[in-house]
Amino acid sequence: MLSSQQKLFEIFKKSGLSLSKFANILGKDRRTLANWIENEHSKELDLKTKEKICEFFRYPLQIWDNDEEISFYTLLNNAKNEEFKIIEGYEEGLKYIFENENEGSLILHPSFPNPAYRDFIVSSVYHNIDSKEAKIYRQKRGEKMRAYSFAASEWYSIKALLEFCFSPIGNFYTKEQKLAILELMIRTFKDNLNKTLYFFDSYAQKIYGLDMFYLSINIKRNSMFFKAPLEMFLVEIQNSTLVHKIHHHYTNAKKCPAHIEPKDACFIMELLEFCLKENLSLVQTCDLIDEKSSYGKLFKKTLSFSS
Repeated sequence: MLSSQQKLFEIFKKSGLSLSKFANILGKDRRTLANWIENEHSKELDLKTKEKICEFFRYPLQIWDNDEEISFYTLLNNAKNEEFKIIEGYEEGLKYIFENENEGSLILHPSFPNPAYRDFIVSSVYHNIDSKEAKIYRQKRGEKMRAYSFAASEWYSIKALLEFCFSPIGNFYTKEQKLAILELMIRTFKDNLNKTLYFFDSYAQKIYGLDMFYLSINIKRNSMFFKAPLEMFLVEIQNSTLVHKIHHHYTNAKKCPAHIEPKDACFIMELLEFCLKENLSLVQTCDLIDEKSSYGKLFKKTLSFSS
């Protein structure tokens, strides 16, 4: 019969995580966890710790029952993970994104820019919703995403980029903030082979454009999460078929939407920066992009004129 410490050690081995990461999941320091694992005479694990392990790794709570060893290993190796997990709450959502949006992520954005860049320039966008913990995780997430070595692919529609620059509807950015955000993203992505930035045509299939929501895919973990249409309500999905289908669509050259080549993305942002400084209109900006690059047609598709 296995003790709770022995079961903990087996779960730790199966997780493949470092001692520090595993300890962080439990809200313990590394030394405490090491003591639990190495000391066979430690007292029984408390219920809260057991529940945290089961919640994170999605094991049934019965895995801690003092049954035969064979029952434990059956649950350890064959327990069916739930495919859906809900993360609710502002601080909880920020913490989850910081911990789970890791290197190699493919991120689809419904609006421009990524909060990791926005929050560096603009204070909290929420009315009367903030906390010390939220500020810490916003800062940590921003530093992580903006780090030169952090590898990720980010997708924005050309429509979202132009709305950020020119739309008067729901656009709280000042001209100075827009320029600062564009400059920050140019510095972050320019000549950085670790990061890729895509601006794509969202009007390729439907005349009113593609419906978008925040979606982050981690192909290494066969998982993804998206923001539901509720404030700070995240849904994690672990369905390898669905994850691979969406990931393949945005990484396969024959299937992904028409887009600006990543090597030209910073040049386009530099053109937009110039147009904002010169107070050019949306139409004048699209004309300049058409003149200076081969992407004018993609930008002009977003325009509509009343007859």
